[in-house]
Amino acid sequence: MAPGVFQKKHIKAIEFPHFPTLQQAIVWRNWEMVPVNRIAKILQTNEESILQSAEDMGLNVPPKINKYWLERGYITLIRQNWQLLTYEQILILLDWTDEKLQFTLKEDDFLYHKLGMFKPDIEQAVYKPLSEKEKAETRKISEILSKHFPTNYLSQVAEPFDFLNNFINVENNINIQESENVSISSMQRLYKFAYRFSKKMEIKWNIKLEINDAQSITGKTEENELRDSITISSENLKILINVKPDQSLPSESHEIEIEDKVISIMSVDENGVLRGLQWLEKQIDVKEDSFIIRNSKSNSCQSNLCQNNEHLVGRKTITRKTRFELRYIYSYFAVYGDPLSDPKNDPYPEGLLASLSEMGVNGVWLQGVLYSLVPWDKVPELSTGWEKRIEGLRNIVKRAADYGIGVYLYFNEPRAMPKEFFDKYPEWRGSTSNEITSLCTSHKDIQDYLRNSIARLFTEVPDLAGLFTITMSENHTNCYSHTSSGNKPDCPLCSKRSQAEVIAEVNNILAEGAHSVKADARVIAWMWGWHPDWSDEAISLLNKDVMVMCTSEEAMPTNIAGIKGQVIDYTMSIPSPGQRSINNWKKATASGHKAMAKVQFNNTWECSAVPYLPVMDLLHEYVNGLSNSGVTGMQLSWTLGGYPSLNLEFASQLYWDEENSTNSGIEDFAVRKYGVEAAPYIIKAWSTFSDAFREFPFHISVLYTAPQNYGPMNLLHEKPTGYRATMIGFPYDDLNTWRAIYSEDIFEKQFNKLSEKWKEGLKFVEQAKSSLNQEVVSKTSPWLLDLENVSTAAYCHFRSTYLQIRFVRLRNELLNLDDYQDNTSIIKEIIAVIEEEIQIAKLLYDIIKKDSRIGYEASNHYYYTDRDLKEKIINCEYLKEKYLRMLK
Repeated sequence: MAPGVFQKKHIKAIEFPHFPTLQQAIVWRNWEMVPVNRIAKILQTNEESILQSAEDMGLNVPPKINKYWLERGYITLIRQNWQLLTYEQILILLDWTDEKLQFTLKEDDFLYHKLGMFKPDIEQAVYKPLSEKEKAETRKISEILSKHFPTNYLSQVAEPFDFLNNFINVENNINIQESENVSISSMQRLYKFAYRFSKKMEIKWNIKLEINDAQSITGKTEENELRDSITISSENLKILINVKPDQSLPSESHEIEIEDKVISIMSVDENGVLRGLQWLEKQIDVKEDSFIIRNSKSNSCQSNLCQNNEHLVGRKTITRKTRFELRYIYSYFAVYGDPLSDPKNDPYPEGLLASLSEMGVNGVWLQGVLYSLVPWDKVPELSTGWEKRIEGLRNIVKRAADYGIGVYLYFNEPRAMPKEFFDKYPEWRGSTSNEITSLCTSHKDIQDYLRNSIARLFTEVPDLAGLFTITMSENHTNCYSHTSSGNKPDCPLCSKRSQAEVIAEVNNILAEGAHSVKADARVIAWMWGWHPDWSDEAISLLNKDVMVMCTSEEAMPTNIAGIKGQVIDYTMSIPSPGQRSINNWKKATASGHKAMAKVQFNNTWECSAVPYLPVMDLLHEYVNGLSNSGVTGMQLSWTLGGYPSLNLEFASQLYWDEENSTNSGIEDFAVRKYGVEAAPYIIKAWSTFSDAFREFPFHISVLYTAPQNYGPMNLLHEKPTGYRATMIGFPYDDLNTWRAIYSEDIFEKQFNKLSEKWKEGLKFVEQAKSSLNQEVVSKTSPWLLDLENVSTAAYCHFRSTYLQIRFVRLRNELLNLDDYQDNTSIIKEIIAVIEEEIQIAKLLYDIIKKDSRIGYEASNHYYYTDRDLKEKIINCEYLKEKYLRMLK
């Protein structure tokens, strides 16, 4: 077993008495996720016994195995079995080597932290025939399922990971090389932008447009600069495209001039042309009633677009100056730990790149481990497979460029090593934290390793757009990365230097490596975890070509129900930016750095189980608050929040300062998406959701440990488990950790207020549906169904969190009663809570069977499966029966 990560503590695993035996819990939680023979091997029996066990509990036999669980859902499998299987059994389940599991625990977004930093003591389960009592209890499980989920319960069934179909092998994906034999000049990207636009016009509106050969021409300005030009035309329409570099304007800035039968797009760069074409396409889509083809043929354009484009915006000039030059985001479904090792798990397929580009995104990011991407000559065994990863990275970079998107790598460097590593390299030993030790960045060998490796990376992938760093995080990296402000690390070199000096130096070394090969590579130092005691000094020590990024909401004051606190990490319930962020940006710009904001426009750990939170009022405040902050770019998400959603589309309207544009705010957006009849109800729904969300009892401990990310999946326990809630891992029943700075009473009341107000917003969504006639419904149904699924799922998570808080409080009150005290009213309320939790679990079950996105997040995979929600109902029925017996 690889040293330095896995630890076993003699803490007894939790029992799950709603299953008659442990072996049945193992079968249940892994059904249709792994092959039957794996389960049989774990339980040391044959497949026939496992199939019979599944059938007895009412599971589908034969199982329909979903291959994606082992490819893209392995974190769900590990989490599901952490309290059921031994470490060795988990290896059998996944068919992994010990080294691969150790790597995943260490590198897959702090997975080992999420699991609690230890493996519970588990007695290995071995199959044995059921006793008569166990058979009777098993029949109860089958009866519960028949009661709540009768045959043909749902006609529409979405499978886990079905959302991938929206982005992989998408119909009408426009690939120039494969679709037609066209000649691409040296202006390949500009041609591709024009080509895709023309093909979309043909597919959507049957408008046939031709592209003249792209050409580079010499301008007639005093600078005599080189300009790129291209023309898209039909018999009745001409679109003239010109690229004219202008260093006085932000990148992607462009101007669109509308005249009779002529549209001109003038941009400062190629990507600005793409943004102009995307703007034009959206204007056409919005004015659908004016652009439907009447008696048109593919070679004869008779649409209003071709005959008269005055209705676009009138005969005028639209000037769009970029507010935020960089807008990069994480994939909605990238495998986090080693995203480039397996080509079939492409983190950025064509469909996703196209969708993100249409949402105004111009950058995407991936996690990188430096020694896995380029060879480390001193320790070559750590770099096995680097060639394959580099080839995968080149491929993504090339494809992303076709959509105006740059690729950025996220680095936590240098990676700490197990203590045994330093037996061979004692001079590199730095500080130790959690059984692993830093490579000391004050040592010249490590500095050379970082600088040269980054240079090699940009040499291997010269079109890589840049990188961003975190130098203070859960990962132990530099010697100060786990040292609190004012303290010194146990490193002989770094202990003689200041924290600001060491942190700034790490970022500078990485920047020097990148810029030695690519001068315009963006290197971004994210100030996550930087303490105000030394952050100003660190900023002043950074090289001027390093961009400084601060979490937009950092240190914002909170006052929820009279309880004061401040924001750490991300929030959407409290629109930003905060004063500390503003001060950091001012300090950065005054020191000659470009300033950036880390934001979350889709969701946060306040509820990451939905692809976006439809709180448009809060989002509008959020983006507008950044407009005058001095930031020139935004990281749009951490691992959560990468879905190309309604929220991202709305935010994209605010990425440009537009003169003479018809784009406005929330009301206009609602009309465009839902129609005139439904828009007023949609606006009320968004406003109500926003007001409800302001009630969220914000605190970092609430974000990371309370049940709102897992919702109804989290089981109820008759007696306290004694387990402490973990970071986005296991909430357990740890109310004291959940509530953080809030009293139990206030914490409960806030989630009750939040869920009750959110429920009011759902009524407006229903009214929006009722307001539409069938013809309009058919056009807006994707957007309405999307909003209905997402908002109802969010309600289930918030309401279930309230119910779990209420249950734990009532349970504890009951357990603390003396024998002579009357417990009837408490037991009856507990039963009522359990019954409502059953209904919430069923409601969420219905939603996930319609929408495979619900419950998924890239770095945690699925928080729950359909069987988890069924198990919750079995768990609730089991407890309800016990409490009912107490009343007799």
